[in-house]
Amino acid sequence: MLKPSGTIFALLALAAAAALAAPASAQQSAEKGTPQQQELARKMVDAMYAKDSTAIKRLFAPSTLKCIGKNEDYLDDRIRKQFALPISKNYHLTVTKLAANVRMPNKFSTYPMPPTDLMGIEFATQDGGTATVNETIGQEDGKWYEAQPCPTELGMQRFAKQQQMRAAGRKQTKEAMARVQEPLKSQLLAFVAKRDNADAWKLCMKSLHVDFKTARGIVAMLAGDEAD
Repeated sequence: MLKPSGTIFALLALAAAAALAAPASAQQSAEKGTPQQQELARKMVDAMYAKDSTAIKRLFAPSTLKCIGKNEDYLDDRIRKQFALPISKNYHLTVTKLAANVRMPNKFSTYPMPPTDLMGIEFATQDGGTATVNETIGQEDGKWYEAQPCPTELGMQRFAKQQQMRAAGRKQTKEAMARVQEPLKSQLLAFVAKRDNADAWKLCMKSLHVDFKTARGIVAMLAGDEAD
């Protein structure tokens, strides 16, 4: 979820939905977070900036990793989506308490470590606005971690269907990628080099008249990543 002063993008649907699901009266005023939460934010930003899968997995609760087990493709997909988000090491951190029932088990997923807080990492964008990457977090054995879901059997069946749909989307993205010519390509690569995905998405949508999903896939391909 972005907290913009200008262009709006939905950065992380899961965390954004969690934020919206909690009534304003159920949330405390945003704070800078405890030293432990600040350290988690620093490690998260460093891992996202470097796209370090090993480092980001260390930020997932042991109970969550155990629950996910052999479903590595599901875990890798979660990480890939997080790495696709724009990020900056120059950020402002806020931590907001969530309502106790924001994340409840359902037929598709459970939360071995329930989320208790929403961490907002706000930073400036090249267009003069601001963007905020939101992540839900919680505690396990006295340590703070990212709050990630664990899929049920039905959840994995849904995930498999989503992967098929994404394969079709990647085909569409590759077709659109063929239309990326100079000077647009150089302009997009300049944004990618600065890890300014938000402005790259915006330019891509405006120049090629594509939707957000296709623009995000094109930028991912230019960055050497797999299109969603």
